[in-house]
Amino acid sequence: MSDAEGNTFSIHRETVVDQLVKTIEKEIFSGKRPRKSKISEIGIATEFGVSRVPAREALQRLEKMNLVKKTRSGREVAKFSREEFMHIYELKNAVEAFGAMKGALNARSEDIQNIEAIIKKMVEAIDHGDMDQLKRLNHEFHDAMVFCCANPKIIEAFSALAQQVRWAMHLSLRVEGRPVVGYREHVEIFDAFRKGEAETVRMLLEKHSNNNMTRVLGEME
Repeated sequence: MSDAEGNTFSIHRETVVDQLVKTIEKEIFSGKRPRKSKISEIGIATEFGVSRVPAREALQRLEKMNLVKKTRSGREVAKFSREEFMHIYELKNAVEAFGAMKGALNARSEDIQNIEAIIKKMVEAIDHGDMDQLKRLNHEFHDAMVFCCANPKIIEAFSALAQQVRWAMHLSLRVEGRPVVGYREHVEIFDAFRKGEAETVRMLLEKHSNNNMTRVLGEME
């Protein structure tokens, strides 16, 4: 797959849709795709040399991330509202902390082992400076704790909210020293989680997530 400038996109573990989403996301953040500029299935398919199916799926995913929106005349790059982002992030943090608290009480031994494996992979990602991998593992870590709550409504609400704010994770990770500090916070949260210390999990996760939100909002200014 290549773009209009002839840059080739290699496909490893990522799907075409994954790569499209990542590339368009970067173009939006860099200003290459200005806010309120038009964006369409046909345009994306032609630009990147793909069929309309992955182009459509990529745009649908970007809509869920609040980076693209539908208008009467088609799709366009969303005009970002810092205040709206903060409101969604705050709600995500509250739902996540409650879900993880419940998860700490319901987690099975295999759940604990899975989260522990994620923690170990984080070290490898940090050592190799692989921020994309670290971002993915960060999401897996938070998802795994909430999913242990076994409440489909909480999981559904958390997943929908998280999808709308997770694109900004790179803003927090680029703060000097943040990957290592974030890893230590994850270890502390996990330690309480595996011990079933539900209230501690909730407290630590709320602090961790709210501080993340503050950093992201600071980077947006």
